[in-house]
Amino acid sequence: MAKLPAPGRDVRRVAAAAAVVFLVLAVVVALGWSPIIRTDGRVAGALVRWLVPSGTGVAALSRVSEVFHPTVFRVVAVLGAGWLWQRSRRGGIADPAPTRRLALYVLVTVEVGGLLARGCKELVARPRPVPVDPVAHASGYSFPSGHAFGVMVAAVVLLVAVGSVTGRRPGVLWWSGAAVVVAVTGFARLGLGVHFLSDVLGGYLLGLAWALGMAALLHPWAVLPTDGSPARCRAPVPGRLDGRDRVRRSGSAP
Repeated sequence: MAKLPAPGRDVRRVAAAAAVVFLVLAVVVALGWSPIIRTDGRVAGALVRWLVPSGTGVAALSRVSEVFHPTVFRVVAVLGAGWLWQRSRRGGIADPAPTRRLALYVLVTVEVGGLLARGCKELVARPRPVPVDPVAHASGYSFPSGHAFGVMVAAVVLLVAVGSVTGRRPGVLWWSGAAVVVAVTGFARLGLGVHFLSDVLGGYLLGLAWALGMAALLHPWAVLPTDGSPARCRAPVPGRLDGRDRVRRSGSAP
């Protein structure tokens, strides 16, 4: 998963590029372009054949799908947005607007994003894979993968939120952890035979486009300096003078 670009024009460019690639993929899937269909069939068949003898593997992938289900992210988003909003109301914050904007970004991006993914599924109306030896079942249409979309949105939102709250760009551990969760979730949907490879890729692309597009619109990183240095905003302490006030009171030249 590529590193989140700095706030500004680059975010809009990445979001637009992901959206364009997703639209192209959606069109070729809807039209049944044979190279995509053949590749999807081969990957799905190979993974299911590999997992059929392994009950432990199926159980592990099923648990991954449950833990990283889109509904879980929606619940976490509501709790996280509530915490951010409450944080913005505490004393000592010079400007609560950026924190409230971040709370709005978290809530809207995750919650409304689910409706977007569902609408795309209905529009493309692609049936799910039907393997010879099914190891799992799922309802609804197949493209794009709701799990892949949800986990990508959650990963981008998390990284943006961490950077905004801490005042530092997320480090390697944050990026690595997000990338592993995104990859494992997509693999779980493939391994269980409930999605094609292009479904998962489509979910990733749509999730990236949506999360970055909303970030470009709402600017939730306003508290994050563009140079990557920590944002230090300290509220004045009653009865305590800062350096400039002391200079003014003493009448000394700076």
